[in-house]
Amino acid sequence: MKKLSRHPLSQKVLIGLAAVYARLVFATSRVTVVQSLPAELANTPIVFALWHQQIVFAPVLMRKTQRPLLALMSGSRDGRAISQIAAMFGIEASVGSSHRGALAGTRGLLRAAQNGKNILMTPDGPRGPARVPKQGASEISRLTGLPLVPCGAWSTRGICVNSWDACRIPFPFSRITLVLGAPLEDATQHSLQQALNTLTAQAQAAAGHIADNGATN
Repeated sequence: MKKLSRHPLSQKVLIGLAAVYARLVFATSRVTVVQSLPAELANTPIVFALWHQQIVFAPVLMRKTQRPLLALMSGSRDGRAISQIAAMFGIEASVGSSHRGALAGTRGLLRAAQNGKNILMTPDGPRGPARVPKQGASEISRLTGLPLVPCGAWSTRGICVNSWDACRIPFPFSRITLVLGAPLEDATQHSLQQALNTLTAQAQAAAGHIADNGATN
């Protein structure tokens, strides 16, 4: 399967199938937003932080905030595939990571902020360890002067795949819960980690999950 996914034509087919599946999921699922953004943030771009495990829910975040969204994506093969699928939902990508292309990726995020776009960061990406944040999200918030808002998302039906981040793949006809946290001021890695874990637990509880154990409902 890995050899097959490396073939350019096979990659296009797999990306196309993934995009069709994602459209089916978001077309048939009901979304609930817990704790909407404060009124003072309604007219300003925001830096959102979300664990890499929940990156599949980015289209929900974009739809509910009604502002163009740009996400920092890895330049790896998997990262490029994710960015192509995200583009089909109108989500732009700035390619870079803590391992390579960091400066170019940061420049893309700064330009996005200047152009009034929201920014999505996955603080534990692109390689983990899972749920251990790096400094990127808080640093981008500081450089842009934009508020840093942590969030969590989960689906009632889905599966957590066997990957480093236990990525959550929702099933069609799910109920998806998006929980937005309060903006973090002078965020540290510890405070961001606590906030993201708390919001994830709230989203999981709303979906009827006690813990993130990769089970399927």
